Amino acid sequence: MNKTLNNVELRRINGAPELRMEVVEREDGSSQKYISGYAVVFDQYSRSFYDEWIEIIDRNAFASTDMSDVVMVVDHSQEVGDVLARSRNGVGTLEIGVDERGVKFRFPVPDTTVGRDVVELIERGDISECSFAFWVKADEWRYDVEIAGKHLDERRILEVDRLADLSIVVRGAYPTTS
Repeated sequence: MNKTLNNVELRRINGAPELRMEVVEREDGSSQKYISGYAVVFDQYSRSFYDEWIEIIDRNAFASTDMSDVVMVVDHSQEVGDVLARSRNGVGTLEIGVDERGVKFRFPVPDTTVGRDVVELIERGDISECSFAFWVKADEWRYDVEIAGKHLDERRILEVDRLADLSIVVRGAYPTTS
C-alpha cells in the first residue's frame, strides 16, 4: 500500500527473512530482545501501485538524506503507544545504517504493550514486513516499461530528502528485501 500524508511518501517492504529477533544476555543475567532488518532495499522493484507503476530506490538515494529525527513505529502511527524506538541526530534507541544493500535498522524492544505484541507477532510469523516514510528530493520516470509481461511506468527514487520513520507493518509494497 502506498500512502501520502502531508507530502510524506510511505513505502512498505517485505522484510522476511531479514526482519528478525535477537536476544542478548546482559551482564546482570537478564536479557534484552532486539529487532533488526532492512527497511529499504536498493535496486529492487516494488509491487505495482494500482497496477499502473512500480518503484525502485536507487542505491545512492540516501547519500545525503536528513535522518536527524527518525522514529520506529507500528504501521506509521505517530501515537505515543506505537513508538518502538527513536534516533535523534544518531543518538537514541534506534540504530540506522546505510550499506550497499539498503537502509538497515536495529533497536531494543521496549517493555511496553506494543513492544510485547510486536515480538509475539514476529515470533509467530504473522508480521515480517517493514516500511518507511520519506520526502523525495529527486526522481525520474520511464513510461510503458515491460516488466514480467506487463507494461508499467517505472519511478526511480534518485534522492531522498528526509527520512521520517521506519515502521513494522503487516503488508508492504516491496516483495523482498534480499
